[in-house]
Amino acid sequence: MRIGDFEVRRLGKGTCSVVQYKGEGAEIIIPPSFDKYTPVSIEATLVKKGARITKIAIPSTIDEIDEGLFPTLKNLEWFEAEKGPSYRSEDGVLYDGSFYSLIFYPPKRTEERFSPPRKLGRVASSAFSAGAHFRYFIYSSKLEEFSALPSQCPDLEAFLPSEDATDYDGVLIKNRKLLFYPPKLSGKSYTIPDGVEEIASVSVEPFFPGSVRTVFVPASLKKGLEHALLNAEKTEVDPSSVSYRSIDGVLYSWKRKLLSYPGRRKDEVYITPSGTDRIGEGAFRGSKLRTLVITPGVTAIEDSAFENSEITTIYIPQSVTDISLHALYGARNIKMIAVEKGSVAEMFLRGEGKSDILSVIPSLF
Repeated sequence: MRIGDFEVRRLGKGTCSVVQYKGEGAEIIIPPSFDKYTPVSIEATLVKKGARITKIAIPSTIDEIDEGLFPTLKNLEWFEAEKGPSYRSEDGVLYDGSFYSLIFYPPKRTEERFSPPRKLGRVASSAFSAGAHFRYFIYSSKLEEFSALPSQCPDLEAFLPSEDATDYDGVLIKNRKLLFYPPKLSGKSYTIPDGVEEIASVSVEPFFPGSVRTVFVPASLKKGLEHALLNAEKTEVDPSSVSYRSIDGVLYSWKRKLLSYPGRRKDEVYITPSGTDRIGEGAFRGSKLRTLVITPGVTAIEDSAFENSEITTIYIPQSVTDISLHALYGARNIKMIAVEKGSVAEMFLRGEGKSDILSVIPSLF
């Protein structure tokens, strides 16, 4: 129903959700009541398509905002929230009611350094979903989660610690977990500090920027590296690691599963080394490789092994007897897969309707 400049939707007794602002101004000021209805939520459709909203103010009664709203606020300069149990604001930035979570940062703010409240412990995935252009993020020892994507903070050069926090040379690390590597931090290589055990997953984007070509890995690292090398040329692993190993710059598990072929490695042909056991999930994702020769001894190919790669030709030996149903997901550039007659690989490819790229050879090796 339409009340003033707003479309609202009745919820329970005496409450409503704010559906859309119908006014023409650049500022949205949501009142504490609509006739006899109290607004308690805001829907993703609040801003109509094409509207250039620069400010939003909400009352303390709001206890839920659909996160789908935030990416639409490309022109917002200021978000004001009256202090309430669910939300509050400081200097035009939206937080939860306790200042623990950063909910939304207006993308048109122009500050070079962003210094959130010292209580901040979490940066939500919605925080920079409309973009942010500060160069430095000041953090305290309380910060333990940073769920932004690198593309949302394209100008970020460094995380700067406050007096109570540890300095990791511009990189955000907490509780033995590497949380975020700034897109504009300079350096052609990066040495992960000893003691770090995990790299946070950023599954839809590269973790390290394109400037980082070599990643040096300590023995302490146990998890996450296999998803972080899309922009790298090589990785070097401490020989005492019991989780990872590097073979000529390519990442393997200690048990010889090929985990990640660095995305910017420049081989035309790659032959898996003797002793390789499996081709892991996403192992060649995004790689520039053109021809892959899988040598005898490899027994399995896992999901999305060649997703978004430039691989055109693959040789699969008789020893490969376990091929994931989604092994070829996203492998759009493959023109030919050579297999041995009667092999599991031949049966798999015929079953998947891939006869057009199948080349059957009596013996490969």
